[in-house]
Amino acid sequence: MLAEFSQRHPAIALELDFSDALADVVGDGFDAVIRIGKPRDSRLAARKLGQFRSCLVASPAYLARHGTPSRPLDLQHHPCLHYRFRHSGKVEQWQLHQEAEAPLPDLPLSMVCNNVEARLHFARQGLGIAWLPDFHVRSAIDDGSLVEVLRDYAIAGHPAHSCWLLWPSGPHLAPKVRALVDFLAEAQLLSPLAHK
Repeated sequence: MLAEFSQRHPAIALELDFSDALADVVGDGFDAVIRIGKPRDSRLAARKLGQFRSCLVASPAYLARHGTPSRPLDLQHHPCLHYRFRHSGKVEQWQLHQEAEAPLPDLPLSMVCNNVEARLHFARQGLGIAWLPDFHVRSAIDDGSLVEVLRDYAIAGHPAHSCWLLWPSGPHLAPKVRALVDFLAEAQLLSPLAHK
């Protein structure tokens, strides 16, 4: 999307910071940021870009070797690829619907990192099951390199997350920021994952 934005607006120079750290938009001098979750900083203006869900994925080769889990408790017997939040140091919880009176699965920490792309790569290489945003795995599911597992448990287990474009509020919006706001609002950055 940003490559297309750059082609449409060649006079706007892009300096991109791909970090999961929680930036101080005003203090750090950012023109705009994309952030997950409801905006809480009153110094910022916001535009909702869309919603997404997280899902569990694994490669077909992995599932052929290890079998496909049929309920969350089965995940205890699979290598699990996890995400650690930079700002808190906590490992992201996999928000799966639990059957009545079923114990919570004790998920193996087979690999933990603070990067989406690394977990996506590990999953595609058949190294385990990953909990990833649906927009990150859309093309991998479409090309068959990943398969969604436990879909009903994932959808029932948590609400959709919202994604926002934020920028410092003020009486005048810089033309370059207005161009980005308008472009991303039209681009359907987070179109829903088409499940097969």
